[in-house]
Amino acid sequence: MRLEKWFISNLDDSQRQIIVRDPNENLIVQGSAGSGKTNLAIHRAMQASAFGSYAIIIYTIALKRMVAYGMDALGLDKERIAYDWAWSNRGFDFDGFVYWKRGDASNLYLVQDTNIRKFEATNQPYIQSKEQYPHSLLTSIDFADWVDYRFYSAFRRRVRWFREVPMNDAFDVNDEQFELIPSGTLFKKAEDKIDYIIIDEAQDFDVNDYKNRFIPNVNKSITLFGDSAQKIYSNRGATMDVITEALRYKRFFLRYNYRLPKSIAKVAQDILSPSVDLLTDNMKDGGNSDYPNYPKPIISKYSSREDELKGVLNRIQMEDLDDVAILVPREEDVREVNDFLAKAGIQTQVHYRTGKVVPYRTINTLDFSNNDLPCVLTYHAAKGTEFDNVFVPFANNTELPDINAFYVACTRSSRALYISYSKRKTPYLDRINSDFIIEQEIPLIIKQEGDVIENNHKVSIPLIANDSYDWGDDYGTHYGKYTGTYAQDVAGLSDDVIDDAFEGDPDAYWNID
Repeated sequence: MRLEKWFISNLDDSQRQIIVRDPNENLIVQGSAGSGKTNLAIHRAMQASAFGSYAIIIYTIALKRMVAYGMDALGLDKERIAYDWAWSNRGFDFDGFVYWKRGDASNLYLVQDTNIRKFEATNQPYIQSKEQYPHSLLTSIDFADWVDYRFYSAFRRRVRWFREVPMNDAFDVNDEQFELIPSGTLFKKAEDKIDYIIIDEAQDFDVNDYKNRFIPNVNKSITLFGDSAQKIYSNRGATMDVITEALRYKRFFLRYNYRLPKSIAKVAQDILSPSVDLLTDNMKDGGNSDYPNYPKPIISKYSSREDELKGVLNRIQMEDLDDVAILVPREEDVREVNDFLAKAGIQTQVHYRTGKVVPYRTINTLDFSNNDLPCVLTYHAAKGTEFDNVFVPFANNTELPDINAFYVACTRSSRALYISYSKRKTPYLDRINSDFIIEQEIPLIIKQEGDVIENNHKVSIPLIANDSYDWGDDYGTHYGKYTGTYAQDVAGLSDDVIDDAFEGDPDAYWNID
C-alpha cells in the first residue's frame, strides 16, 4: 500500500461520522472491502493518543506489519499494535532483529534499521524486575517457532527479563562474535488496563473473545472495525450482526468503496452468493473507474503451474509493474512462488514457514514501505492489505479454501487483477458475467526471459528494461486505444506496452522477430 494512501482527505459523510465521535464512546464500524476501515482504525488511535493509552489489535502477522507501517507514517508508536496470539501470550512485539554475543546470555541487542538498542538481564522475575527498575523498559524474549536448543537453553521462552540500557558497546552485525537469534522476538507486556482498544478485522474474533479477552482490559472505550463478507475462518469469528447484537454498541456503516475500481468490483461482487453490492457506492476516482479507464480482470488458463508463474513474471517485467501482490491458497504455494522468483533473480516480500515439522523456521521479509518488491502471501495473510496489482494464480477447482478467502484475495487490488489456473477453473468464478472479464487460454510456454513458444514456433518478445524510459507512476494503466485487438482484449496488454514494445502496432504481437 502506497504511503500517500494512509492519509485521509476529503472525508465523506460516513467516514466523518466516525472521526467526530467521542473517543470514549464504544463503536462498531462496518464497511466493505476498500471502504477505509483500516485507515479509520489508525485515525481513531491517533485521536485516542491525545487522551490516554491505546492499542490496535488485529488477527494476522502480515496485517500487523502493514498497519505498523501506516502508524509510523502518521506519527504513532508502531509498537502499540499486537496480533491475536501475541496479545494473549506476550503483549507488544518489537520490530527488528535480535542478536546476542555468542555464549553471553546477559545482554540482547535489537537491530532496527540503523538503530541499535541494548537490553541487560535483570536476573529476576517480571514483578521483582518492575519493582527494582520502575522507570526502565522491561522486555523478554520469545521465539516465533522452533529454535535451536542452545538459544532455548540460554533464554527459555517469556521467562527471562531484560531492561533497556544505554547502547555503549561496539556492535557490528558483521562481527562474528555477534550472532542473530533466528525467529527471536523481543516484547513488552501490555498494561493491565488500556484506555482505548481498537480492533481491525473484527469479524475474525468471537463474541467470547470480546467479552473475556478484550473488554475486561478496556478502561475507557473499544472500537471495532469489520466486514462480515471477509469472515474467512470456519471455526472462529462472528458476523458483524452477531457481534452488534451481543455487545449492544452503536453501529455505523461506511458507505463508499475507494479501493476497488468498478472494473474489478463488478466481478468481485458476484464471487459470493448471494452477491454483495460493490458498485452502487463505488467512489474510486470519483466513480470513473470502469473499463477502459481501468483494465478488465484477466482470467487465464495455462498448461501448468510453472507456466502460470512464468506468465506472472512476464507481465510484471513487460509492464514494469510495482506495488504487486501474488496471493495464493496455502503456505506451500508461497514457498513455490518465492523459490520460482528467486531463481529468476527477483527479490520478494514473503511470510511463511519452511515446514511443519522441526527443524523449521518462519521466513518473514515483509516490508510494506518497499513497493518495488512483489509481496507473496496466502489469502488469509493478505486480509486487510492493499496493492495496485494483484495476481491470483492456482485458482483451480480443487485447490482453493473457502469462497470468502478467495473473495478477500480478489478484493485486494486498487488497479489490476489477474487470475490464472492450470487445471479446471474454480467454480467460484462461475457466476461472473463474461462481458466484465478478459478470458483466455494461453498456448504459450515461456522458456526464458523474452522467449515464448507458440504453435511450435519460437517468438521473441522484447522485455523493456526498467531503466530505459521515464514512464512515471501511471505507466501500464491506460487501456482503450487498442480495444478490439488480440494484444489488448485477449493478451491484456496496456496501451503503453503496445506503444513501446510494438511501436503502436498491436498486430506486431504475432510477428516480432
